[in-house]
Amino acid sequence: LLIAAILNAVGWSLYARADGIGGVILGEAVLGVGLSLISGSDAALLYESLKETGREFEYGTWSGRVRFWGQLGEGSAALIAGVMFAYWARLPFVTEALIWVLNLCVAWLLVEPERHRPLLGGDWSQVRAMVRHVSREAPRLRAVMALTIALGMSSFIPVWTVQLYATDAGMDAAWLGVVWAVANYSVALSSLFATRLFDRIGLLRLLVVCVVLIAVGYAGMGLINSLWGVGFYLVLTTMRGLFAPPLGHEEQRLIPSADRAGFLSLRSLTFRGTFLVVGPMVGFAIDGYGQHIVLLVVGASMVTVCLAAMAGLRREGGFETSHVEARPHGASA
Repeated sequence: LLIAAILNAVGWSLYARADGIGGVILGEAVLGVGLSLISGSDAALLYESLKETGREFEYGTWSGRVRFWGQLGEGSAALIAGVMFAYWARLPFVTEALIWVLNLCVAWLLVEPERHRPLLGGDWSQVRAMVRHVSREAPRLRAVMALTIALGMSSFIPVWTVQLYATDAGMDAAWLGVVWAVANYSVALSSLFATRLFDRIGLLRLLVVCVVLIAVGYAGMGLINSLWGVGFYLVLTTMRGLFAPPLGHEEQRLIPSADRAGFLSLRSLTFRGTFLVVGPMVGFAIDGYGQHIVLLVVGASMVTVCLAAMAGLRREGGFETSHVEARPHGASA
């Protein structure tokens, strides 16, 4: 996390000084390395810290809080950055560099929790061992990861299409930042209440709610040919906030301590790799057939994939998780 903060501060500084495409590519490359170091490390640190202090059952609650403040910040930044850009085009990049200097100070103050550390050895052998563990030795972990990727992809695809959807429906481009902000606020609020809803209705019903929201969101965007369709995008972002904390807690519970950050990075790599294939396909389809019919097809496909992933999770132990069971008597979320 310390190295990541340094690299990200440097990357945004390079961006702020870039005078051409070469400078932009260099800044992106440094930022890519910096962000890859964070991937899984922050969530693993949170879980191991809670586990060490006997508060493992609170992970879903804390994960929801992290997502709430993160999405709240991102939504607000979407509004503020436009003003910054109008004042000075490089000001948002300079501000990002300063934020990462602040992150460096925060990371410096963190304390490493006690955990099982991986044996020193070849990095690729460790990666192969993690892949083998997921693919052969841990079917429930594999099912949870598959469901996490399926639900995440359902809300991730519209993130890259809603701008075209909104402008095609007649929205002025100046309002896109507002749409982005409201979408992030919806993720933030649903994340904050996700664990409470999970405790009240259980994981199975929560996942059913998420699949229904996927169907409603895509159907609304696909069938409505006006700005009202943009409102159904918020249905999908609300779903994104609901599933992540409870399902993320179950995923963390099943991951070996020694490779926690590595497994989370592996799932992130699989997610990004999947979108690398699916994203261009959706884009080409929209160019050829238009937004609405493609969104209906994508929505039906996502519902089918999510239901199949839920069936896989049901085969590998059902939908009960340790969140409520691990909570000490009388404790609340």
